[in-house]
Amino acid sequence: MEKRRSFLRYFAYSLEIIILYVIVGTPGFLPEIFGSKPCILLPVALTIAVFESETVAMSFGFVCGVLTDIGFSGKIGFYTVILTLLCFAIGYCARNFFVTNLLNASIIGIGSIALLILIHFWLYVTLADVPEAGTYFVRHYISRILYTGAFFVPLYFLGKLLCTALKNE
Repeated sequence: MEKRRSFLRYFAYSLEIIILYVIVGTPGFLPEIFGSKPCILLPVALTIAVFESETVAMSFGFVCGVLTDIGFSGKIGFYTVILTLLCFAIGYCARNFFVTNLLNASIIGIGSIALLILIHFWLYVTLADVPEAGTYFVRHYISRILYTGAFFVPLYFLGKLLCTALKNE
């Protein structure tokens, strides 16, 4: 029975990732705010990391990272590596160091989203010496951080629902 519930939970997470990837990739489905679309798979991976073990979190972080890299840049790299490591760390900390509730998960999740997008900006815009980087940051990256962070709380409740409804215990 435990294996069946685990399989159903992982299947539900996979279905969630696929549906949200299609929604983000569908032109015109989600409106662009100040010229940027949200990276919805970041909060999905982070919410899974809050509720699952390190290995499961790392696996789903890897999948979400690959899909985010493919969807936003067309090449696998930044989000794949960083999200895999970050989900492992969050999964480990969630199991061993902090109580999983909305406040803690939101602080960690939204902070991680902001950190990921800021590191992406630093690597791909600032270090690439893109002209008018400050303007680009204000016009696109701030709205992407806020837009992506807004999805964290609803996805937290969806992840909590899936986890508690299909828990092994």
